[in-house]
Amino acid sequence: MGSSNHTARSILDAFYAAERVYMASPPDQRDFSPLAATIAPTCRLEQTSALPYAGTYFGPDGMQDWSQQMADRFSVVDVQNPEIFERPGSDRIVVVSTIHLKVRKTGEELDFPFCQVVTVDLERGQITEMRPFYWDVAEVNRALQ
Repeated sequence: MGSSNHTARSILDAFYAAERVYMASPPDQRDFSPLAATIAPTCRLEQTSALPYAGTYFGPDGMQDWSQQMADRFSVVDVQNPEIFERPGSDRIVVVSTIHLKVRKTGEELDFPFCQVVTVDLERGQITEMRPFYWDVAEVNRALQ
């Protein structure tokens, strides 16, 4: 394996920074290209079937579809204080964090534990798979009604 200028943390930090900007932007000002740059063409995102944005999303187009659905619902999506657990040489990591959400329609804010299993391509500096695990799916659904 060749050397890489990327780490799992640098890839995720770039994704999270672009995600915060995208989510906060009004619909007519959302630019997905910074987020797309962090996502591999073969990326797979799986959202639990219990959420209104449930499903499996593929590649940058799928991630853009998911991101638009999230941004339509939330004006803030901020993964805070991420702790990244990784094994040297592995392309798979676990992120334990707090997620801060602000419901666009009501302004209600939610904070709860959040975990993600993420696979990255260290050579390309892109995410290849994301599986988020929400602490309280029922509370997310209640807030979005």
